[in-house]
Amino acid sequence: MDKRAEICNHIKSEQEHTYTSTGVKFWRHKDALDSYRFGTGKTIISTHISPEGSCNLNCSYCSVSKRKKFYRIDLETIKDYVSRLKSRGLKAVIITGGGEPTLYPFFNELVTWLKNEEKLSVALITNGTNTHLVDKSVWRMFSWVRVSLNFIDDYEEKIKFPDIDGVLGASMVYIGQTLQEMKDLSAFVDKRKVKYIRVLPNCLLEQDSLINEHIKIQNMLDKLGDERFFQQYKLHGSPCSSICHQAYFRPYLSEVDGGTVFPCDSLVLNQEQMHFSHQYAICKPNEVLDFLDGKIGMKFDAKKLCSGCVFAENIRLLDEWYRTGSGKFGEFDRPLLHEEFV
Repeated sequence: MDKRAEICNHIKSEQEHTYTSTGVKFWRHKDALDSYRFGTGKTIISTHISPEGSCNLNCSYCSVSKRKKFYRIDLETIKDYVSRLKSRGLKAVIITGGGEPTLYPFFNELVTWLKNEEKLSVALITNGTNTHLVDKSVWRMFSWVRVSLNFIDDYEEKIKFPDIDGVLGASMVYIGQTLQEMKDLSAFVDKRKVKYIRVLPNCLLEQDSLINEHIKIQNMLDKLGDERFFQQYKLHGSPCSSICHQAYFRPYLSEVDGGTVFPCDSLVLNQEQMHFSHQYAICKPNEVLDFLDGKIGMKFDAKKLCSGCVFAENIRLLDEWYRTGSGKFGEFDRPLLHEEFV
């Protein structure tokens, strides 16, 4: 099998299943899957929330570089949205961007409310350059934190890894870094309690270029020989269904227009606009239960408009479950790490 075929037929690693959304964790939530199949509306497992549009960095590969940076979600709007989803099974919240989430003025208050009052698992995706804005006690509340390792000038000084009780990980976009630069990065994380470093290509590339980048990354990681590094394969595909099934399990609350619910956090990959397009918007956050109950439908055909989808395999397995009731619960009958973050 040549390298291109090997990439296209890649069998996901244990690290990918553990630290990324490969779909296997859905099988740990039979109640939610049953609810989806039988239309009872209690399908929510997790949600992503992007509270803040502004960011202090300007990365060349940013997929939302043309977002409106003054967008921000009111704290009470987020609380209302979360409370509504809790009535439908919500177990976990991932705070992400949009912009850089730690710049959100009410960040500490939000995390404390989610963890202490709502008793939810909370995770964070951050660029790591504003850790001083977060209270030390708040860092202890996260189940996991993933720091984006951007190769900015003096990144060793600017990017800080927080002290957390949960799993600390990192992620980097490969944009042609040399082997020496990767070795320097490996040394940089040595003194931190970093469990893993996810490496992925610029997902905005066309499919052929994307595959070539995956080949380069694998060659680089083979030479690096650091088991903390793993590659997440991001190949574009079109969903098998006109409906984005995944949206009913893990919707995304974006900062767009002060709060807009989208099916997922990768829709920007479907276009070259570098921001979330309104044609993919589902509803406002206070309408999310109407969406779950079928009173509000998706206004787009995922099969036609989501050709850049990186969750196509997840949607395929959910579609098969919805149509046939064929699942893999028996293969995943033991607890999985962070299984509430599907």
